[in-house]
Amino acid sequence: MIFSGKIWVMSEPSREPRNVGEPQNIYDDPKFFAGYSTLERFGAGWNRAMEHAELLGLLPDVGGRRVLDLGCGGGQLAHHLATRGAAEVTGVDVSERMLALARAEFAHPRVTYTRAALEDVEFAESRFDLIVSVLAFHYVDDYAGLLRRIARWLAPGGILVYSTEHPIYTARLPGEGWVVGEAGRRTGWSLDRYAEEGAREERWFVPGVRKVHRMLATLINGVLDAGLVLERLVEPMPGEQWLRDHPQAADERRRPMFLLVRARKA
Repeated sequence: MIFSGKIWVMSEPSREPRNVGEPQNIYDDPKFFAGYSTLERFGAGWNRAMEHAELLGLLPDVGGRRVLDLGCGGGQLAHHLATRGAAEVTGVDVSERMLALARAEFAHPRVTYTRAALEDVEFAESRFDLIVSVLAFHYVDDYAGLLRRIARWLAPGGILVYSTEHPIYTARLPGEGWVVGEAGRRTGWSLDRYAEEGAREERWFVPGVRKVHRMLATLINGVLDAGLVLERLVEPMPGEQWLRDHPQAADERRRPMFLLVRARKA
């Protein structure tokens, strides 16, 4: 897979994932963290991510809002929201390494960083006006349960904006997902066992990284079943300027990697 100017080498996702049902904390693995930190989107480079502009475009005016950032990672988005006028931002992540980065490089008087797994964290009903999450939900086994909890945490009229790996991407098999023909040329993108939802393991800097594949219908119905009103779906694709800056990533337009969702509590 080519993304953000880097090449990630992956093995075929396993059909027998380990530790299913337990919160994963791969970002505290020193070897994984060392590899992840080489990505262009890491740290201050977060605004160079391919889907960055479209994600921010889904956000409402944050002035005066109480915000929760689930899977806040290095704190870039939490800090951004605070500087744009959010009344308070709570960032939650299971990784102490990522939170250490957040506290060192993206501290703000109105941002509080808390270590907790998304599967375990709890808040009071109607606690937040905006809940955001960037590329974290595909690590969570109980997606429907998380959406129900989010719906409780949102105040009436509150907004949820999240990104996740696209089902077309998480259903890839074998290996990277590309079908390679003669002379090593990519001839297409391969899907397999799309309807077989659940955790799959892959090599991403280290072996055993677990992500959960879900069909598109499952992702959308999870939002609706939680009682939220779906407002917008985005399947971001690289723009012309991004491709000029990343000429080796032209194949990123051949299939979606991410899905962005905006929903509202009535």
